[in-house]
Amino acid sequence: MNRISVTFYDKIYEKLEARMKENGAKSVAHCVRELVDLGLKVEAAAKKNNEKSSEDPFEKVINMMENNLKWSLESRLLTRYLVENLPENSPKLRADILREYKEKAISHVDGMLNKPEN
Repeated sequence: MNRISVTFYDKIYEKLEARMKENGAKSVAHCVRELVDLGLKVEAAAKKNNEKSSEDPFEKVINMMENNLKWSLESRLLTRYLVENLPENSPKLRADILREYKEKAISHVDGMLNKPEN
């Protein structure tokens, strides 16, 4: 074990003594060792967290939106199926309904991506 000398301001030393008594540490030095160990663990965890956050941002976006994209596709396919099987067998009505939903979908996606309206 290596030894070093460390000087603390009076207020900090008082806090260390209070922590020592509160936690039942054997000495102020023991309390300082605990705090240094804790600080190093926090620093390592923060570094590890920063490394995770440096992942490819596009991959993150894709992962976050995957369920939403699947749901959107399922909804569109279901809508198309239902419209194509309308009891009123009117091709013009079907085409109008599908065109309206397509325009709404494009408008919604453009709004999400902050694209200007055409």
